[in-house]
Amino acid sequence: MEQQDFLDALNDYASISSMLKTHSYEEILAAASSVGQLTPEELEQYPMGGYSKGRTSGAYHFVLLDLLKNVEHYDWLYSRLEDEVSRRTFNSLMAYRLYPSQEFLKIAYDAEHPQYFDKSIISCDEQEVLTDCGGFTGDTVESYIRQFGKYKRIYVYEPSQENAAVCRKNLSKYKRITIRQCGVGEKGASLAIQGSGSSSSFMEQKAEGGADSDSVQIISIDEDIREKITFLKMDVEGFEIPALLGAKRHIREDFPKLAICTYHIVSDMWEIPRLIDTIRPGYRFFLRHYELTQNWETVIYAIPPDDGPGALPKGQSLSETDTADAKPKRIISPAHNEGWFNAQILKDCGVIPYLLHKNHGCDTCMVGGRRGEYPNLRYVPGLKMEFLTDGSLGSMADYIEKEAADTDCLLLYGCYPFYEPLADIYKQINPDGKIALALDANSHWMDRISWDTENFRRFMGQCDVISAAGRTMQRHLNEKWPWAIEYIPNGFYNFSDIPMEFDFHKKENVILTVGRLGTMQKGTHVLLDAFALAARDLPGWELHLAGDVVKEFNSVIESYWKRFPELKERVRFLGHISDRDMLYKEYQKAKVFALPSTFEGGANVIAEALYAGNAIAITKIDEYKDATDCGRCGMASDIGDISGFADNLRKLCRSEHLEEMCRHAHEYARDNFDMEKIVARLYTMIFE
Repeated sequence: MEQQDFLDALNDYASISSMLKTHSYEEILAAASSVGQLTPEELEQYPMGGYSKGRTSGAYHFVLLDLLKNVEHYDWLYSRLEDEVSRRTFNSLMAYRLYPSQEFLKIAYDAEHPQYFDKSIISCDEQEVLTDCGGFTGDTVESYIRQFGKYKRIYVYEPSQENAAVCRKNLSKYKRITIRQCGVGEKGASLAIQGSGSSSSFMEQKAEGGADSDSVQIISIDEDIREKITFLKMDVEGFEIPALLGAKRHIREDFPKLAICTYHIVSDMWEIPRLIDTIRPGYRFFLRHYELTQNWETVIYAIPPDDGPGALPKGQSLSETDTADAKPKRIISPAHNEGWFNAQILKDCGVIPYLLHKNHGCDTCMVGGRRGEYPNLRYVPGLKMEFLTDGSLGSMADYIEKEAADTDCLLLYGCYPFYEPLADIYKQINPDGKIALALDANSHWMDRISWDTENFRRFMGQCDVISAAGRTMQRHLNEKWPWAIEYIPNGFYNFSDIPMEFDFHKKENVILTVGRLGTMQKGTHVLLDAFALAARDLPGWELHLAGDVVKEFNSVIESYWKRFPELKERVRFLGHISDRDMLYKEYQKAKVFALPSTFEGGANVIAEALYAGNAIAITKIDEYKDATDCGRCGMASDIGDISGFADNLRKLCRSEHLEEMCRHAHEYARDNFDMEKIVARLYTMIFE
């Protein structure tokens, strides 16, 4: 790409979007660095400001990756912006992300209106209940009072003790203001706060000391405020998404005005409005930027349609699908065989329906024959299960025929022939209904499918969303099949009350594996023999294996003890751990997680292990690059290679960079495998 072509593309968002879709990372980097008279390596490390806090580095490299990966999300946001000022601001900020010149920030800068309280966007009155998250010294509240004067009540949340003390002093002359020295998040927790002044932010674990770090309480807005909120402002240093999730009941039920900062983390600009729109459809979005020389102070306003300038005329309402009392989306997830297993309730087949209910108000139900008891239902309140007289195709077909007209979506897991007639019945009765198919794909299975048969092609054509849980399989199937395959990873959702914080110093010298031990798929024998080879070089390290042992593997274990009696004290079979608190403690204890499988789709244990800050030792299954972030937080060996697996265990356990890899694993999981974010994206894909 020529320099002038690159510069011309920055003039309008349509050209920016086109460039991102038609040019590679290397081409854009080369053009931008040439214009800026930098080497590509220098530009990749260029600090973009405003993105340095939170979980993702603020270097140009990460910003460009986000643009290329999420251009369709940016397209969506641009299409939803309400006014020309917002679109001009958006275009300038996108141009800055591609070529960081202050000239673009000057174009975006709003010098006329106070931050958060632009009267061309927002109107407030004496009934206002303002919630100020990130209250600092009370400056935002005083700005509100200068602009509007009247209010019913104001809540201020400020985690810094120093800031909160100044805030109380500054606001003491006003009535009906409640100031809480705490942070806001998805749920109650105790975290550490780092820094002081306007830039104090949360850390993943309590610091080991130092004057700048102290423990602070985190609360959720939904748990703390009982009355109706009319205006919610957030500037919480990269914690905006957890804070919004902790306020979703108020957002859904109260439909308040929102003014949310979107500059702390690279993806915040699109991810925050996407989340807002998923929690409560119908908002109008406005974008403003309030810093002349730095890429800071960007705010997305989300305004209800009956509030502020440009509101709907009196008597005119949203469509039925956008009203708060709209009928909830009904989603059915039929089992592909006799019925669902109890263990599946806490895997993607149960977690996705549960979060669609919990976070998006859907009426979700898993359907099939009964296969025993379901004690895991205690973890997913509100998720329904319906049991048929048997798990036959005939019984399921009768059920779908009866329920199809009132069902908005079928959630299917795996491209099984069982589902083909069910999709036919559903689409014949409800042609506008949606079908979302999670392929649970691995090459061992997908390459054996006769995909060009009439029945299979018709079935796939009836699916509105088709997804793979790994990027490698997504690319492979998109090249092989004529259908669009989306990337929806199997993520992590914390069913425990234990905060999934990262603290390497609390970890032990433990290698952990979790799964059904002894099956051909899981390759447990590879791990056992690899540990035996490496054990002498890893004094003080133990191998812990959690999960049921298949009956035929008991003889292998007995033989193992005879061959390696000295390992009896270092190799521990923990059995099946059904209690999630106990299981998470095992993850948090371990430094290395081992997965020696012969094949996998998107293994749930990978997201669990990464979230707990485990470095990954894995075989080269389809998605090993996703599991290790291309080697940044783990190592891979050939499938079945005992010696190679042992070498990787040695390298990981003895590495001077192990703590760094474990920390990266945790941060990588928070960025990419948060199940609530994943399900929010899936909801949008299905119903928009």
